[in-house]
Amino acid sequence: MENSQSLDFSIDVFSPETIPMSRLAEYLHELAALYGSQACVHFKEVRKGSAVLHAHVECDAIASVESRLRLANTIAAPDDVRRAYHNINDMLKSDHAVGQINLPTSALILVFPGRDTPVQKTYRVKEAGVLDGVVIRIGGKDQTIPVWLKDADGTVHKCEANSEMARELVQHYLSLPVRVTGNGDWLRGENGLWTLEKFKITGWELLDETPISDILNAARLTKGNSWNDLDDPVHVHLDMRGVE
Repeated sequence: MENSQSLDFSIDVFSPETIPMSRLAEYLHELAALYGSQACVHFKEVRKGSAVLHAHVECDAIASVESRLRLANTIAAPDDVRRAYHNINDMLKSDHAVGQINLPTSALILVFPGRDTPVQKTYRVKEAGVLDGVVIRIGGKDQTIPVWLKDADGTVHKCEANSEMARELVQHYLSLPVRVTGNGDWLRGENGLWTLEKFKITGWELLDETPISDILNAARLTKGNSWNDLDDPVHVHLDMRGVE
């Protein structure tokens, strides 16, 4: 494929003859999430030399994909990149394998320690917090009612509420997103990632989905607010919020 960049993801314990098809599909799914630019990344073959999953990245997406890979195991990684990286590493750990991503020049871009990942102690903490999402499930006959929220990233948060608050929230089932406040039980697993085990809702509010353009127009038309007297009202707004 012309005007493209090759990427090789290798798994040391498998060969093209031994890697199960279902497991190969799982690795490819997570690699697609890790690489991003999915319309521009194409799987070509499984090469020999362990199991090497060979892919091509179209020219226009090379910089974006390489940037994601170099950030993957850093604190600066976007959430979707970090999630895909840890999912792949957990799979390698389960397969008693290690992996890495190389360029055709053998230049190493990213390492997955897999079976060699240091085991971290697990911790549980209780902490007040805030969650946003759409109510996708609610119901039950006990004093504590299960309430599931799905956030903008597709993550489902399993919460609970008392019967009175559940009756209020059920009015917004599969409707506008809500913001709930409460107390959560968080677990840090052996991979160092935090997961929410339980969240007790103590309050909620409906999120305003008014487009920002409508909000700014309403502010501009309000008499006496001096909005139209400012040369750069957006810059002033950001400055007031302490955003550079």
